[in-house]
Amino acid sequence: MSSAKLTAPVGQSPRSSSGDEVKNKPDDVLLVRRMLEANKIGPLGASKKMDTGLLKAIGTFQKKSGFKNPDKVVDPGGRTFKALLPAYKKMKAEEEKAAKQPMMEVTFRGKKIRCTPKEYEKVKLDVLKRLTPYMKSVLRNHETALETYQHYLDVAQLKDGVLNAVAQVIIIEAGSVKMPDNKLCGRSIRASGKLERAIMTKDLKLIDEALPEAEKAIGAFNADLLRFLKEFTGSARTTATVLSVSSAACFAVVGALAAPVLVTGAGMTAGGAAITSGAGVGLLQSASQELGKHASGQKVTVWGSIQAMVIDGTVGGLTGGIGSKVPLGFCDDAAKWVAPKLASKVAFLSTKQLEKFIANYIAGSGQEVIKTVLGEAVKEVGRIMKTGKPPTEKEFQAIVTSLLYSALLGGMVKNLGSFQKKWAYKNKDLLQGTILPDRLAKLAKTNNIPNTLKAKLWAEVMNKVSDESLKVGYGVILSRATGKESEAQMTDMAAKAAAKDKALMKLVDNELAKALKKHKIPVK
Repeated sequence: MSSAKLTAPVGQSPRSSSGDEVKNKPDDVLLVRRMLEANKIGPLGASKKMDTGLLKAIGTFQKKSGFKNPDKVVDPGGRTFKALLPAYKKMKAEEEKAAKQPMMEVTFRGKKIRCTPKEYEKVKLDVLKRLTPYMKSVLRNHETALETYQHYLDVAQLKDGVLNAVAQVIIIEAGSVKMPDNKLCGRSIRASGKLERAIMTKDLKLIDEALPEAEKAIGAFNADLLRFLKEFTGSARTTATVLSVSSAACFAVVGALAAPVLVTGAGMTAGGAAITSGAGVGLLQSASQELGKHASGQKVTVWGSIQAMVIDGTVGGLTGGIGSKVPLGFCDDAAKWVAPKLASKVAFLSTKQLEKFIANYIAGSGQEVIKTVLGEAVKEVGRIMKTGKPPTEKEFQAIVTSLLYSALLGGMVKNLGSFQKKWAYKNKDLLQGTILPDRLAKLAKTNNIPNTLKAKLWAEVMNKVSDESLKVGYGVILSRATGKESEAQMTDMAAKAAAKDKALMKLVDNELAKALKKHKIPVK
């Protein structure tokens, strides 16, 4: 074991106590630093020069050890030295033991790494921490693609209603659209399962094998699904032409095109399925045309769909099913209608920002909300129509806006308003309790800043950066929140984003540096 030996006294010079002259030799100074750190005084760095920090540390240790008159000097073999020695010897023994540990050679992604088992575990945890968010995003990509693919399979198997099944098969057959390759889907499922199992084991070797395979398989399935959606959209544009025939001929065309899917899905012919559903030929044709228009991305309002599918067909068909699917483009329209009414409830978002947030919410996690609203609005339209006076588009819009306003006010908007208040308090605590102290420790040369002066620094810097910190939190909610999060979850999202925001940290450092200079506090 390495011995600890001073060649001359280290510490306060000239000394206030009797003894040999304090020399503060470089190697002796470094040894005293390490001995103090072994006794949990510090960290003190690796400088071989005496400074005020080291003198203070010696005095602190002497007081901690019960010295009545600390002289801030460590004499070779003296009382302070002997008090420091046991912890230092223990630290040295641990270092020497660690140095004798067997080395491992780990190969990861083609690179060879030499490390101790303890170092390997530390690196392994770091790799897992960095890779896990990406691996989860790869798996979410697979889940989204699979959900989209499953939707089209469900429609084909009559799980979404006869009319939608018929409309889908017409679009596919008319454009010779090829469904996504089931083999690619299977590979994506197997690769994602393998990656999920590898993540659970936390075995880097298994992850190294599973991740590239998952990236390749999931990417191929996604590419094929996007190809299908593009072809499906293009084919949908010809749907209206395909169906522009007389009622009798239309039924024959629908029967011929839809029979294979319907027989597979429910064991009945197209004619039998249509009769069972109680749908007339006119409504069947109208529903197919409308689905084709929505799939092709044409600007079709929900009111246009209602007129085509119900007012031109039957009220019963409308009240029975339109709420099951949200027409493309309606999310934006609905958000545009209701955002101005809700804007005053969410002060930190402009009407335009709130409009975008609501549209994203409706299209994502708010699907069930908008389906319920649409279903209720459609029932109201049906009730009004039975009085003999069909409602106007403006009246329908007012019905939807009123229902949607009530639904959003009690849920999503309430959470946004509560988040705004919580974030204001959390932002102040985050700056004063974490960010400013951390940045001060990195900028200031000394930690001996009086609390009253620190309070002035906090106040001056807070005035400069608080608004920017709030904006960072609001920005992450606007860009990442789905609308289903609680106020506590959104506040946590905002706090994490602010703590990691590089631009905000740079602003804090600049303003803190100015404040330190103003109060004549040395900066590193």
